[in-house]
Amino acid sequence: MHPLQIGVCTWSLKMPDLDQCFSTIREKLGLRLIQIGFWGEEFRDRDRIQNLLSRYELEVSATCIGFAEEDYSSIQKIAETGGFKPDAYWESRLAKTIDYADFTRELGVKLLAAHIGFVPHDKADPQYKVMVDRIKRICDELGQRGITLVMETGQEKAEDLLEFMAAVNRENIGVNFDPANMVLYGVGEPVDAVSVLKDRIVHVHMKDANWSDKPTETWGEEVVLGSGEADIPRVVSKLRSGGYRGPLVIEREAGDNRVGDIQEAIRFLEDMLG
Repeated sequence: MHPLQIGVCTWSLKMPDLDQCFSTIREKLGLRLIQIGFWGEEFRDRDRIQNLLSRYELEVSATCIGFAEEDYSSIQKIAETGGFKPDAYWESRLAKTIDYADFTRELGVKLLAAHIGFVPHDKADPQYKVMVDRIKRICDELGQRGITLVMETGQEKAEDLLEFMAAVNRENIGVNFDPANMVLYGVGEPVDAVSVLKDRIVHVHMKDANWSDKPTETWGEEVVLGSGEADIPRVVSKLRSGGYRGPLVIEREAGDNRVGDIQEAIRFLEDMLG
């Protein structure tokens, strides 16, 4: 993987058949770098995944986990159901995370990403300590496997995220910076967030969005990369000037022309990077 290499999230193509997905990424999009999202049953056949990665000569920048019970229908719903916060799902989600951490290690990948769930803004809230303790446990399990937990931005302001990582106090915790999520959730300007998070950023999603007219209450709107209000050129410039040399992985989670939108995003990034 070379510095600022362009990649794509597998789930962005919305193709459940992994052979079709991987071949499209390699042959139609012309990319060699992917982030694998462990969502469906197709990821149980790990030998097949290994063979497909080898066949299409694809490199994995990071893996990513999500959970079936998560509800993204509104910000309020995902605050209730997301990540490692719901008590009813903690043990099962911990087990799934450990299972896929083992597979991440088998793939030779060092980063596992997740939306960890909404962290209370009030540190006096008993749930804050619960979340700190749960993420410590996750980090310790991943650390035994040589893997870093990569937290998605979005739910918290950058300053709160930084304080939370300090409370977790583990070496193997970092940030997957998603500029669009800052806008979609309404928690802060992406360029400012890069300045705050700086060297904690170990992986980056290239995604764009427009602000909601009711930030933090209703979703913003995801749009094609370069056409929204996340100020992608300044975000990338700020990342580069701050020393970031990791991948720029395109994520597209809306729209009916996923491959076309990703192709446009690739052209946008290539023109910007020169």
